[in-house]
Amino acid sequence: MRNAMIYVRHEPLAHLFLTYGISASDLLSDHLKVPKHLLLLPPVDEQEQIDPHTWFNIIDGADQVQDFLRSKAGQTRCWLDYSSPRFLQELTPNEIAELLYLGHAKTHLSSPFYYKLQNELVYLPLRNGMVNMYLRNESLFATFLANAINKYMRRIANEEPFWLRLRQQHFSRVSHAVYTQFLPLLEDGVVFDFRNVRFSREKISVPLLAPKARFVPDGILTDTDVRRLGMLVLMRQKNQWMMIDDAASADHRQ
Repeated sequence: MRNAMIYVRHEPLAHLFLTYGISASDLLSDHLKVPKHLLLLPPVDEQEQIDPHTWFNIIDGADQVQDFLRSKAGQTRCWLDYSSPRFLQELTPNEIAELLYLGHAKTHLSSPFYYKLQNELVYLPLRNGMVNMYLRNESLFATFLANAINKYMRRIANEEPFWLRLRQQHFSRVSHAVYTQFLPLLEDGVVFDFRNVRFSREKISVPLLAPKARFVPDGILTDTDVRRLGMLVLMRQKNQWMMIDDAASADHRQ
C-alpha cells in the first residue's frame, strides 16, 4: 500500500478541509443523509443532463447521486449540492460567475455557501490527487474521515496473509470524542500513515505525522521530513479507537 496515506489540513475560518486519500465515495454513510441534487461545475458534458438556466450539468435523485459519488467522475469533477431545482433559476449572472471561478480556480472568491442553493458541501478535486472540501457544518467531516480510515483498515486486512482474524474483524468507527482530540492538530496538517501501521493481537497503531514542509502527494516522507504527533490506536478486544500523543506512543512503539 505505497500510497496508503490520508492527509488533512483544516482552515476553520473558511470551513475548508484540504485532503488527500479521502474520496467522494467516503462521503456516503448510513449516518448521513445523501444529497438529492448535485450541481457539477464546468467543463460541461453535453451528453449528460444540463440545467437550462446555469448551463451546468446536474444530477437529480438520491440513487443517481450515490451512483455518481461512487464513479470515477464523482472523484474528478467539481461539484456542490443544492436543496431544490427551482432555486437554480434564482441564481444571478454574478453568482453563476462565482461558481465558474470556484470550479476553475478550485478556491472561493466569496463564500462558497449560497443562501439560494442551501448547499452543505463543495467538492473540488485538484490535479495532484488532493481535494479542497468546503463544509457548512464542519462536524460532518468526522464521519467522512472515519469512513476513509475504515476503508484503509479493510485494505490492510485483505493484504495481511498472516492475520486471518484481522480480515474477519469488524472495525468500529473513530468516535467523535477521539476526533475532537486530534481536530486542533489538523490546522497544521496531519498525515495518517497507513504505510507503517503496526499491529498485534492486542492493537493496531496508525502513526500520526506532521509534515515540516508543504505536503506533496506521492512524495517520500522520511523521519527528517515529519514530526511525530502520536498514534491512532484501535484496541482490538474492545474494538475502540483511542489517540495516544507522541510521548505515550513511544512506549507503544517499543
